[in-house]
Amino acid sequence: MAASNTGGWVRRVGASGGGRTYRRRRPVNFYGILGLIVVFGLGSVGFARYDYRHPPSGPTQSFAALAIFACGSEVPSLPADVGNFHALPGGVVESTTTGSPTLDQFANAYAGLKVTSGQLQVPVLSAKHPHVISYKNGDKCPHGTHDAGKVGHVEIAYWPTLGAATPTLTTDPSTVPLTSRVQISVAFVPTGVTPPRPPPAVITAMVNQIGVSSTPTTTTIPTTPTTAPVTSTTKKP
Repeated sequence: MAASNTGGWVRRVGASGGGRTYRRRRPVNFYGILGLIVVFGLGSVGFARYDYRHPPSGPTQSFAALAIFACGSEVPSLPADVGNFHALPGGVVESTTTGSPTLDQFANAYAGLKVTSGQLQVPVLSAKHPHVISYKNGDKCPHGTHDAGKVGHVEIAYWPTLGAATPTLTTDPSTVPLTSRVQISVAFVPTGVTPPRPPPAVITAMVNQIGVSSTPTTTTIPTTPTTAPVTSTTKKP
């Protein structure tokens, strides 16, 4: 009887991985879909991580206290105006912008106001103050002012919180934040003179505005010391 070829056929099929019909039925689509799931899953994790680290920014509202001094005297508060930066009665500056608002942005937006490292200019304030106040570094304070005859320069002092006792000094308005509760004094002063803290009435007006826009809290208004150490970040013009 002729030898059977069945054993050899079985071995050849096993070595080849199955017949042609079986090879055509391999789950190629299954592995492809599985790969796509992995890719999309990793992509979703990446996008979620990016969104977490870069949250969308929208307009924020803040209230700052602003006082202006020239040659030893306080300048009356700026008249109210409207816009992304809003001057409110009593020396309060309201900001409703995205990002981190600064003093130079407010000065650029307010008509007639100029605050730079080398110049302070305040527009006409009222019928009682019909003249533009303008000083440049190196000017002498005019006759009749507290610092008459003294050479002055622009200096900015700010206290970032109500509890801050030490002001930061600078001549660069772009470094002065307009965040809520910050108190800012812009001044034309002789060398060695630190601008005083905004008067309590200005700070109270700021706190009242914050209380209207949020849950009122008990706040202690800081007093203005006669002298105080300063942290200087002055930028020369």
